[in-house]
Parts: sequence; structure tokens; C-alpha cells
Amino acid sequence: MKISRYLSAVAIVLSVGVGEAIAQEESSQRVPLFISATVGYNNYLSVEAPNGNNTRYQGAVAPSPTWSDKKLMVGFEGGAYLNNDIRVLIGGGYSRTINNGNPEYQGVGDIPSYDQSPSKTSVNFTGLVGGDYILNQIFQGKAKPYVGIRARGAYGHNTLKYDEAESRGKSIAVTWNIGGAVAIGADYVFDGGLIIGAQFDLFSYNYGLVSYKPQPGLATNSDDCHNIGFLAAPTLRIGFRF
Repeated sequence: MKISRYLSAVAIVLSVGVGEAIAQEESSQRVPLFISATVGYNNYLSVEAPNGNNTRYQGAVAPSPTWSDKKLMVGFEGGAYLNNDIRVLIGGGYSRTINNGNPEYQGVGDIPSYDQSPSKTSVNFTGLVGGDYILNQIFQGKAKPYVGIRARGAYGHNTLKYDEAESRGKSIAVTWNIGGAVAIGADYVFDGGLIIGAQFDLFSYNYGLVSYKPQPGLATNSDDCHNIGFLAAPTLRIGFRF
């Protein structure tokens, strides 16, 4: 009886010890994640399709990809620490707007008329992928300077259509840009995982294009642009590592 009790106690102790060892091993193997809100330049692109019933159209002009021409906005980034020195991240956003339009209203007597408002659909999204090398070997402590790379893209699409009998069909406008940058910055990691940081693009390049097709069968009118930046796009970050 005493032997069985002794063996039961040993089994319980061993099972608890093995369970704790497995939990510690799983914890050590877990990849730390982070998510943060950013305040930086607005990378979204928007474009308006022209009235498709005209007989003459202005030539296309690509929208400026220069960060200083943008407004500040709040964005989100998230990613994982592959080890103590390297992390990867992604970010972006999506927006879709649909306007149903209204028919024309004819006035009577002194009552004015309302012109028709067209149906309209707009789609906008941005994307970001990147990676950072954290300079732990040079700077030790809670301040974490880093250097990284970023690949960014943005897209905007707009369609416009009048339902009038003389309408010539759907008018379409599309714009997009792609680019990359070498980023440099620093995060301060507080106890508990709170992260506050700032970064900027040491060097960046962007290529953008816009295309208009006001009427079906009409040739597409396009324009492109190139942008090179130095010490550009300052961004603030606040987030958590967990």
C-alpha cells in the first residue's frame, strides 16, 4: 500500500515536471509578434473619372507620389520577430465606395431643374511589406535602432456612368504606384511590451501611372512619373510586442 502511494506521488511529480518543461520549451519556441499604429504620410491614391459625354478631354497627369504632398493619416503595421535581430512586417488598407446616382428632375415654371448625378464606384487600397535589422550588437538597452527595407504599393480605380439616352458609356480612371525605400529608425521598448518609435526613409523611389478611358472604344490616355526622395516620409509608431 505504501509502495503504491509512493509510486503515485513520484508519477505526479514527474508529470508536473514534464508538463512544465514542455510549456517552457513551447514558450521559448514561440515567435514574438507585434502590432502598431503609425502616423505618417498618406500613401492612398484617388482618381476621378471624367464625364464620358464630352467631345474633348484634358490630357492625363499622373498624381504626385511625393510624400510632402500627402496628408498625415493613421495606419497599421504588424509582423513577427524572427530572432532577436530581425523582424518582418506587413501593412495596408482597403476602401470601396459606391454612389448610386440620381435621375434628372425637370423643373416646372419657376422651379429649377436638377441635372442627373452619375452612378460611381471607387476602390482604393495600399500595401506594405518590409524587414528590419535591429542593431542590438551596437546599441544595448531598451532603445532599439534599426535599418530596414520597404516595398510599397497603392492603387485607385474609379468608374462613372450616366444613364441618359445620349450617354456614351462608362468612363474609367485607374492610377497606381509602386516603390521601395531604405528606412532607418529606432524603437523604445518598455517593460510589458509597449513600443514607441520613429522612422524615416533614408532613400526612396516611386513609380506612378494614371490612365483614363472616358468612353468605350476610345484610346486610353496615360501619364507616368518617377520620384526619388532623401530623408523623406517621417513616421511615428506606437504599438505592442507580445
